[in-house]
Parts: sequence; C-alpha cells; structure tokens
Amino acid sequence: MKAIKVLVKSIIFLFLISSCNEPYIKFSSNNQVVNDTDTIDKKLWLLKHRRYQEPGIYLYNETSGVLEKELELPKNLESPHAIAFDGKFLWVGGIGEEESIYQIDPHTGAIISEIPNIRTEGIAVDGDYIYYSVYETNIINKIDKNGTFVEEIVTQNASLSIPDIAIDGNKLYYLRYTVTDPIVKLNLSNKNESFIPLSGNIDTYCLTIFNSEIIGVTLLNGISRFKQSSGDFISSNTTGIEGWITAIAPHYETIEPE
Repeated sequence: MKAIKVLVKSIIFLFLISSCNEPYIKFSSNNQVVNDTDTIDKKLWLLKHRRYQEPGIYLYNETSGVLEKELELPKNLESPHAIAFDGKFLWVGGIGEEESIYQIDPHTGAIISEIPNIRTEGIAVDGDYIYYSVYETNIINKIDKNGTFVEEIVTQNASLSIPDIAIDGNKLYYLRYTVTDPIVKLNLSNKNESFIPLSGNIDTYCLTIFNSEIIGVTLLNGISRFKQSSGDFISSNTTGIEGWITAIAPHYETIEPE
C-alpha cells in the first residue's frame, strides 16, 4: 500500500513539473485559444511612416531584438499613422487627405478589403467592430468591419486630436498630446473617463494594451511597458530601429477551436 502511495505521489510530482513548462493558455472572448505566457516571445507590429527611413509594416520580436517580417505599405496610404491586429488580420490607416482603413493579410501584405474616406491616427479592433479616432477632433467612432457606422463617442479629455487608442474588454484607452496624464481610460458602458498615472514617459504617438500591460514608444524608438492597473513602470528597451514609428500593435497567436 505504501509503495502505491509513493508511486501515485511520484506521478503527480512529475505531472506538476511537466505542467510548469507548458505555456499558459486562455480563451479569448470569441472562444479562440490564445497563448499567453512569459515563455512566448513578445512581438509587436510596427508601422513606420513612408517619409522616413525604411518605411513599412514590421513584425518586431522584442525578446530577441529581431525584425522578423517586413510588409510594404498600401500604395495609396499617404501618411500611415494607425495599426491594429485582431489575431488574423492587420488594420492600417492614416491621416492623408483621402485615406482609407485597409484590412491586410499579415503573411503576404495583400489588401483584403478597404474602408474608404477615413482619416485617423488610432485604430483598435474588438471582435466584429473597429474603433478609430477621427483626425483633428475629440471623437472616436465605432464601425463594423464592413464600414457601417455604429456609434460616435465624444471624449471629454482629448487635447487637439487623439493620436492613438487601444481597447481591452469594456475599457477603451486613448492618448493625449500632453506630457501630464497622457493616457485616459474610458468606460464604454457609462462613458466615464479617468487618467492613468504613468510612472515614466512615453511618446504621445503610440499606444497599445496587451497582457495587462500598457505599451508605448519612446522618442528614440524604445519600447516602454507599464502595468495596466496602476501605471507603474515595468521596463524600457532600446530597439535600434531607424525611421518614425507612428503606431504599434501586439502580435499574438490564436488557435481555432476544433
């Protein structure tokens, strides 16, 4: 009997040891499975302006410091300033006179669809919906992925324009052109707003939210991370990347349910 107990304990111990090496997996809101662990490399999509060095869309591995992929900008995207990733496609926009939001295949760079006549500095995707900041206003619009208008959100604390936005569940975050309290959290249910007190600096151009972290870009193209809940500083890494990074989006892998 004692031998059996020892054997059972050994099996449980081995199971726990092996489990510690497995990536943590969580279900997303649309029942896809998303890898979410520190053992997976941190990767970001970077949008670089076409008027500066090495323009394009890049997949940057922050863990290794390697640019893993380069995609060309859509030919008619005059002034690229906005990017989002929904786990399957990239969504890219800009602030030129006759801009569109482009749905892009992240593997090939091919344009899948185009939503015309939208000038924006910030895009966020939540399920079947796209949120985008309306250029040179304090307004964020919600549309579906076909471009059908759903809702207009008038922000209370934007200054001049809204340079970038991010979304996490029922909370939408937006940037302000100010050094003091540059990030605002907006509750989509009641439209209440509050400031995120960052214990560090980010450039007021780039913002994204992923794995309970606020991620931004410094003036010299470094990547800074802060706790989403408190704004406390986590890390800041140099990239050595040239050009102007105008927007970022997290890259993550999704697994379709069987």
